[in-house]
Order: sequence, then structure tokens, then C-alpha cells
Amino acid sequence: MSKLQPFRVYNPEHPNLPTKIFGGKASGIRDYDNIKYPILLQYNKDLFGEYWIEDEVKLGKDIEEYKNKLTESERKVFNYVTGSLNWLDSIASDFNAVLLLATSDPSLRSVIALILSFEVLHNRSYQYLTSTMLNDLEKKEAFEKVRHLPLLVERNNLIIPKIDKMIKVFAEYILSSMLGKPKEIDDYFLQTAFEGIIAYQALEGLFFSGGFVYFHSLARDNKMLESNSLINMIKTDENQHSEIFGLIVQMLMSEFPQLNTQENMDYAMNFFRQCVEAEKKWSAWLFKDIDTLSIKEYHDYVEYLANLLCRNAGMNEPYPENKELKSRWIATYGSKKRSKDKDQIVSRTDFLQANSINYTHEGGEDFDL
Repeated sequence: MSKLQPFRVYNPEHPNLPTKIFGGKASGIRDYDNIKYPILLQYNKDLFGEYWIEDEVKLGKDIEEYKNKLTESERKVFNYVTGSLNWLDSIASDFNAVLLLATSDPSLRSVIALILSFEVLHNRSYQYLTSTMLNDLEKKEAFEKVRHLPLLVERNNLIIPKIDKMIKVFAEYILSSMLGKPKEIDDYFLQTAFEGIIAYQALEGLFFSGGFVYFHSLARDNKMLESNSLINMIKTDENQHSEIFGLIVQMLMSEFPQLNTQENMDYAMNFFRQCVEAEKKWSAWLFKDIDTLSIKEYHDYVEYLANLLCRNAGMNEPYPENKELKSRWIATYGSKKRSKDKDQIVSRTDFLQANSINYTHEGGEDFDL
């Protein structure tokens, strides 16, 4: 095993070409013509291409619709979903901050830094949605109440301990190295990293992506279209992040063959199934009084997302009978296109290959929706 070489601004004894994503050798200099995984350069460019700011999406019409067009049940679910998404994005921000310091591959570190910046932006966006619709007391209550909803707590408790454990192990190794006493990377470190990243995949690709569907269902009913546009910008980012973390799982398996076992494959499949069942229980309660969304359709979609996560990570699918997106309206109301031309309508689809909501960047003044 090798000693962990976490974040250092420069290591003159090491080559520019990184050797591994954990415990590897790298000078810290980013020569993008000389990186171990060239796809990381493309992801770096793609992430920059998704830059946006939340309050450029104007929510004036949605404020009126929230008060006068949504039912009481729809308003309650709107509050619960934004609060729960903010909870998850708060975890995502800290997860990526620690992962950034632990990886020994500078090009991967740069990609994670960009992902981290977007998670911070998403946190602000949920705040923007709720602060626009609610008064201060209502917003505070919405963000606080979700922390005590039993089925949501049960669902999140599947992933939080795994992520906490990974952060604790990483922090110990990072601190030891910074004190000049680097530890060896052992199988415990690697297994903890594997399980923590799998849990984070469930957070991003299952719980996030599932939570967005409620906004798509409102848009399909011609309600809260501007909120859905903002959510679709977040969703495009999260789809991209989920794809990148699937690649990180594949990197782990390739660089550390001791992780590439049937036992770990079974662990990941069973873990995703657990997460799907917890999401089904939570959503059945959450959406029981919502007419814009079929719970059966939603449950099919959650299984589809679990399959997508496993495909991204190079694993077998836990729900092989659910390979295709059955409810196409989720794609129709749940994606956008962006253009590479600055100030032109953007031309890009997420990996669900859907229709789009277009907007134009107007130099900070507005979005043309």
C-alpha cells in the first residue's frame, strides 16, 4: 500500500503525471496534455459551460401562482421538497470539500472544486425559491420541519452515516499527512471510500433527481413554470455530477482491484435497492394528496434512476426490467438546452436526451424564458 498524498500545492519530488486518485504521486502542476484521465479535461470544460446565477431566473409569476393557484397540499409539498433538497445539497457541499483535499490527482481535484461550487450555488437556489415564495417565518419553518419528518429522516439515515464515516477516515489521513506523518492507504480506507461514494451517488442521482420530478409535474399542469426552469438548471448540473462520480467509482475499481469484487457489486446493488425502497415509502406519503403526479409513475422512475446510476458506475442494473424511462413527460418537462455561443440560446441536453426549456443570458439582466 502507498502513503496517502492529499492536497499539496506543489511536490517537487513527484511527476506532473498523476499516478492514482488516492495515495498517488503528483507534483500538483496541471498539465492537461499529460493527465491520467483525459476525460477530466472535458468534464472541466463542460462544468464551466453550465455556469448560471439563480436570481437571473425571475419568479414573479410563480409568486402569484404559489399563493392563488396551488392547493394547500401542493404548497406544503413544495416547501417540503425544497427543504429536503437543501438538506441534501448542504451535505453535498461538505462531502466534496473533504474529497477535494483527499484526492492525489490534481486534475480530478479541479473537477471536484467545480462540482463543489455548483453545490453551493444549488443551496442558494433553494433558498431563493423559498425566500421568494414565503415570509421569513414560513421559510424557516419549512427548512426546519423537514429535519423531523420520520420517513425522510429514515431515508437520509441510509446515506448520512456512510458519508460521515468516509469524511472521518479521510480527515484522519489528511491531518496525519499535514502533520508530516502520512499513513498508509489500506483496505479499510479504500472500502470506506467506495461505500461513501456509493452513498453519495444515491444522494445525487436518486434522491436529488427524484425530488425534481414534483416541479416537473407542476409545470406539466401549467403551474410554477419559472421554478421548474430553475430546477432544470440544477438538474442538468446534478446529472453531470452523477455521471462524473460514476466514473470515479470505475477509477477506484481499476486502480485498486481489491475493490472489484462480487461482494462489493452485491453491496452496491443491495444498497441502491434499499435507497429505492426508502424513497418509495417517503414519496408515497409525500405525494398522497397530489393530483399532478402518479405515485406508481414516480416509483418506476426511481427504479430507472437506480439503473442509470449503476450503468454510470459500470455495474449491473438492480432493476433489469426497468431499463427505459416509461414516463416521457418527466423528460419533456425536466430538461433544458443550452448554447455554446455566449448570449445565444444554449444547445445542450442532459443524458436523459429530453426536450428543453430555452433561455438566453442577457448579461446579468434577465433570463428570456
